[in-house]
Amino acid sequence: MKKSDRRKVRWGRIFLSFLLSVMILYLLYFLIIIFSIKTSDIIKESNSCNHILSGEINRLDKTLIILEKGKGEERKIVDVYVYLSNSEKKNELLIYIPSSLYYAGLEEKFGNEIPVSSFRYAGDFLENGRGVEYAIWQINQLLGFKSEKYIYFSGEASEALGLDISSPNRENIVTLNKKMGFFEFVKNLKEISELDGTIYSNIRFSDIKLKVQNIVKTPNNYNREELNLGDAFFHNKGKLVTGEEINVLNTIAFDQKLTGFLEKITDRELENERVRVEVYNGSELVGAASGLGRKIVNTCCDVVRYGNAPDLIDKTKIYISDLEKYPKSYQAVSEVFPTKYELVEGRPDFMTTGDIIIILGDDIRDMYIF
Repeated sequence: MKKSDRRKVRWGRIFLSFLLSVMILYLLYFLIIIFSIKTSDIIKESNSCNHILSGEINRLDKTLIILEKGKGEERKIVDVYVYLSNSEKKNELLIYIPSSLYYAGLEEKFGNEIPVSSFRYAGDFLENGRGVEYAIWQINQLLGFKSEKYIYFSGEASEALGLDISSPNRENIVTLNKKMGFFEFVKNLKEISELDGTIYSNIRFSDIKLKVQNIVKTPNNYNREELNLGDAFFHNKGKLVTGEEINVLNTIAFDQKLTGFLEKITDRELENERVRVEVYNGSELVGAASGLGRKIVNTCCDVVRYGNAPDLIDKTKIYISDLEKYPKSYQAVSEVFPTKYELVEGRPDFMTTGDIIIILGDDIRDMYIF
């Protein structure tokens, strides 16, 4: 080989080594940026976990994902996704909630039903600085069950990711997944670094990326069902005081559809217990038994009777005939109660046939933190 050729080869190797070094350094910088992105667990910071999130430990995983746009008073929730997955049964359910959907039951505080898009704003109106908590809590009220994990992409997070989510769209989660892809991250590393602290969640950023990916693409061997609450089947027609016609969630229609899917995703141990629950209202809060009974049903337990208790009581009591026989069911039922109650092994002094009997006391008001 000629001397000039050897020189070219040497310089070629030096250049390749330099290029490889630059790529390695950039990759290290990329990894440092990605792993330095911290999420903010705003619910833990406010010490309201028991009221808002489920603490159940089983194979049914329930994750709430909220996409927001805008800043300041322009903030609006755009899309809500609820992802339920059972690793043992290999089944999953995805519930989509468009932010244009209205939710009834809030007229006393706001004068009208309010849309999902305004949940954060409504929470800040009730108690400044707690809008994110309120939005998560109110969505769980809408669903009739608590999520275990939550991921709230604030308007700042959406901007850092370059998300264009101007209106509710089931496919916005697909756009989000693309924006969280490796090449998009590499291309927009400076903007991605601004994500730090702008995503509210009780899980790590790396786990968030995986959750979003699983929603877009079903894991291998999993069967997926979907409920789109944007469908007319789930709507009641309503009207604002301004005369504007709105779509209000029909919770009865939603609960009926949800019940049909629950057996596919319910934790097998809970399913095998076949518990029967009765709920009686011993408080002066009208509709408390049916409202709480709905949450128990949507937590995968069968409520066989609602009614009024013979007497009013101050403290809520839960009677269970055999705690060792129904451990999973008791855990699921107790998850509905964020406040203290009295546990009694046995039966109340009036006629009942259920395995778990709940008598709601006046302290049930403490469940409603907003």
